[in-house]
Amino acid sequence: MAVLEKHCFVMKNTTRHNAWGSYDGFRNYAHIPQAQDKPSAEYWMGDHPNDPSHILFSDGTSMPLDQAIRAAPQALLGEAVSRQFGDLPFLFKVLSASMPLSIQVHPDKAKAKAGFEREEASGIGLTAPERNYKDKNHKPELAVALSDFRALCGFRTAQETARLLGPKLAGFFAFSAADFQESMIRLLKKALRLHDHEKHQLEAMALRQAQALRQSSNRTDRLAGEAVLECYRHYPHDGGAVSPLFLNLFELKPGQGLYVPAGVMHAYLSGTILEIMATSDNVIRGGLTQKHIDVDDLIAVIDFSAQPVLIQPVTEGAWKNWITEAHEFRLMEFSAVQQRRTSWDVTGPEILFCSQGNFQIECSAGSVSLAEGTSVFIAGSCESCSLAGAGVAYRAMVPIQKDQP
Repeated sequence: MAVLEKHCFVMKNTTRHNAWGSYDGFRNYAHIPQAQDKPSAEYWMGDHPNDPSHILFSDGTSMPLDQAIRAAPQALLGEAVSRQFGDLPFLFKVLSASMPLSIQVHPDKAKAKAGFEREEASGIGLTAPERNYKDKNHKPELAVALSDFRALCGFRTAQETARLLGPKLAGFFAFSAADFQESMIRLLKKALRLHDHEKHQLEAMALRQAQALRQSSNRTDRLAGEAVLECYRHYPHDGGAVSPLFLNLFELKPGQGLYVPAGVMHAYLSGTILEIMATSDNVIRGGLTQKHIDVDDLIAVIDFSAQPVLIQPVTEGAWKNWITEAHEFRLMEFSAVQQRRTSWDVTGPEILFCSQGNFQIECSAGSVSLAEGTSVFIAGSCESCSLAGAGVAYRAMVPIQKDQP
């Protein structure tokens, strides 16, 4: 077996070509080569078994990262992360969307464990389309915009929702601002369980309301109306297309971050981002999709007290840092318009991704080049690492202190 301890490795990663992806986002904002004849949606960097990265060795061979970690967990994860998590606790992605993704919610740890065990006991296969829980983990996530980026995330206030719905839609859903949580549960159950004739009835009312909102002088109303029209254009007759009337619409500029904790309903609309999350594939969907929707599970997983957080990075030395409450990940950025070097102590596994420029990485037992559109895995057993060059590089890591037990 190749030496895995105290090394850094160039990675080979998988691109997913979902229909909602874009034809130019990877190339324009992350400098990742992409095919001309199909959209590129997600670029996975990590050890998730569905699409694990490969680490490349100097002799030309390679190994899937998940297999390498199982073979040498302390060497690749470091002692502290190996003991605390037993695996790489984060998944790092580039994501580019030209149309809305499905409305979804991710469970917290307790609900993920209970859901996984329930579906295992029921004999639902891990790859079955009706499977909601692929693992026992939660999935808090952070999106950092590389381009202008739009997302629906978290519930609007009761009063704003009532105003955007208007009298006819509020009556259709029996929505009352005075009883917001119960009204939202009624709204979701009805919107996602409509018969065909009711879907057409809802769509007609929602489109009329959206057209009226689009003419408003109130920017919030206007953007909500435009988003409803966009959702129905891509997902005709889908009850989830009314979601911009009750979900907050975020518009991020490059460099801004959006943290989505467990239990928050959200849907990305358009743009290219870096996304980092706890390693999990648990998704409960609630519309704008042809995939499985489990309304009862969706309602059970929503946390009405949880809120998304818009994050501006803080500068710490040579790095910009998007700080969240997540224990599994931290994302940082190093930017240099001319040759510059920075060094740091390594406390666990890291992935460095270069969106532009070129860098040289030196770690405890070797060095590798980091070209734009590529990534490097740094073993957690490295004591220290340095980065030199010009461009923009991002560092995904586990927020463990040097002497943390």
